[in-house]
Amino acid sequence: MAYDTIKLKSPSIDRTVMKRIEQQCILRSGCDLATGEVLYELFTGDLLGSWDSRISVIPKYQDWVVDKNGRPRLHACEPYLLIEASAHKVMLGHNVYGGPTDFKEAARYLVALVEKLLDTELMSADFWTVHRVDVAHVFRLRKAACKEFFDSIQLRNFPRRQKKAAKYDMAVYFAGKTTTVKFYHKGSEFRQHDYSRLRSFFRILFDHMFGTDPKNFERVERKLNALQRLADDRLRVEVEIHSDKLQYDFGKNPTVAELDDAYLERIHDNEVERLLREGKHSMETVRNTTAVITRLQNTYGDTRGGQLYGFWSAMCTLNENVVRDKYSRATFFRNRKLLEEAGVSWRSSNIHVTANDSLIHDFTPQRVDRRFCNSPARNRPEYHVSRDLMRLAA
Repeated sequence: MAYDTIKLKSPSIDRTVMKRIEQQCILRSGCDLATGEVLYELFTGDLLGSWDSRISVIPKYQDWVVDKNGRPRLHACEPYLLIEASAHKVMLGHNVYGGPTDFKEAARYLVALVEKLLDTELMSADFWTVHRVDVAHVFRLRKAACKEFFDSIQLRNFPRRQKKAAKYDMAVYFAGKTTTVKFYHKGSEFRQHDYSRLRSFFRILFDHMFGTDPKNFERVERKLNALQRLADDRLRVEVEIHSDKLQYDFGKNPTVAELDDAYLERIHDNEVERLLREGKHSMETVRNTTAVITRLQNTYGDTRGGQLYGFWSAMCTLNENVVRDKYSRATFFRNRKLLEEAGVSWRSSNIHVTANDSLIHDFTPQRVDRRFCNSPARNRPEYHVSRDLMRLAA
C-alpha cells in the first residue's frame, strides 16, 4: 500500500502571512518544470490529474457554508491554504514503486516541504484537515497480462459506476461522489507523463555530478529504461477517497491527526471488492471450469451447485445485462450473491475465447493475490529521485 495524491486544508492564516505566501507562489509558478531548472513546481491552480507531479498551493479567502435553506454557498472567511500533491512523487520523484505507507508522515512531509519552499512558517500538519486521499495498491503483472485484464473489464457491467465510467485500452476509471476507483497499467502512464520530465532532471543531475561527460546520455537512458521496465510490469489500483466520504464517516473533514492507516486501507479494500465483486478475502477466487463446479457443488450440493454452474457459464460468456434479462431480478441477484459468497469469479474464466492459456486466470486485484507488491521493488537510492538529489540538480 502507498499513498499518492493528498489534499489538505490549513487552519486560518494571518492576512499578512498570506500576502507573503501569494508572492512566493507567483514567483515559484513562473519556473518551467519542463526545462529542468527545478523539480518542484508550485502553482496556484488545481492538479490536471493524478499523474500531475506539481504541487498545488491555492490561497483562499472564501469557504462553503450551508445557509438556512440547507444550500451550500461561498462566504468570506479568514484566509487559508489548500495544498494538493502526489506525496509519492514528492518524496521519490516517481510512483513506479515504493511510496509512503504512513499517512500522517506523508502529510507532515508535504506540509513541511511547502513550508520550506515558501520560506514561511505554517501550522503543524496535524491540525490541517484532510479533503482527499488516494490509496494505491500495486501488482506485479506483465504488460500482456495487464492488457488481458483490461480486455476482461470491458466485458463487465458496473451498474452503480456505469454513468461516469471511462474505459481505455490500458486503464479504467470509475468516478463517484464519495470515491473514485482507478485501474491502470503503470508503464503506459509513466511513458506518457513522467518519462520526459525525468529525462530533463537526470540530464541536469549527471551534468552536475560528472561534468560534460559524453557518457551522461547513456546514464540517463539506462536509468530511465530501468524505471520503464519496472513500470511495464505493474498494474496500479487506486481508490480516491473524496471529501464527501470523509465527511460522511467522521461528520466533518478529519484532521491529519485523526485519520489512521487502518481506516484508509479498509476503504480501499471495500471499494475494490464491491466494484469487482471478487468474493471474500479469505477464499481463493476460482475461475477454472473444473474448479468452479467443484467449489459450487462442495458449497451448495450437487443439484444447487449444478444450477449455479449454468448461471456462472452464462455470466462468463454473455454480458451481465444480457444474463439479467434472462432471469428474474430476484433470481439474478440471488445467484450472483451465491457465486460471490463461494469465491467464484466469472471474470477471465477459462471458458473465454482465450481458454486455458489465460495469463490472469487466477488473478484478483486484492491483497490476497500472490502478485501484490507489499515491499519496494528496488531499495537502491540511484533509482529514487530523492530530495537530496533534487537539491544537487537545482
